[in-house]
Amino acid sequence: MSPYRERYHKKLDDLVNLTEELANQVNFAIEKASTSLQEADVELAKEVIKQDQNMDDMSQKIENLCMELLALQQPMAKDLRRVIGILKIAIDLERIGDLAVDVARVTTQSKDKIHITKLEYIPRMAEINRKMLTQTMEALQNGDADLARQVTKWDYEIDGLYVKARDKILKLIIEKPDVINEATALIVVNRHMERIGDHIGNICEASVYMVEAKREHLN
Repeated sequence: MSPYRERYHKKLDDLVNLTEELANQVNFAIEKASTSLQEADVELAKEVIKQDQNMDDMSQKIENLCMELLALQQPMAKDLRRVIGILKIAIDLERIGDLAVDVARVTTQSKDKIHITKLEYIPRMAEINRKMLTQTMEALQNGDADLARQVTKWDYEIDGLYVKARDKILKLIIEKPDVINEATALIVVNRHMERIGDHIGNICEASVYMVEAKREHLN
């Protein structure tokens, strides 16, 4: 293999590695944001917020490398799908990171006042999202389109938990109108957790596209 091709393939590998590193940061952000909410841990929430710039910077680094490969290397066929797919994945990962940061901000703003009811559904949603994201990265790394498809089935459980949490919070508002501010914050968090699952579904769709060159609506 010529030195030129070696550099080209190294940059493709770097692209995948950077994406996995960003996914790991995002996964930790989800975990810390959920834990900070459950434990009313403001300092932990601040850690998530501080991490936001790192996630944004890494997403920008991935985008720049994708543009460089597209403009200078002009990849074809499967390599082209990989670059385009990772460009889309990085956007979704960055948005997931933003949602985790927004959850952390709720903790810093509400502190222990947010505990107007037992948080049972939202932490479970966070747990499933983290599991989904981990498996999605495995599918990406191994070029496993079937695993990417399987991951999206978890989204049905997330949607069910979202409805249960929403209904519980709305019922609480009816019974105790004085907690409407705190309840509204929980509704926002609940929606963020549901949206994270949707973005992971988008990543799965991109993974299938990269492997099989076809677009499927999995979300």
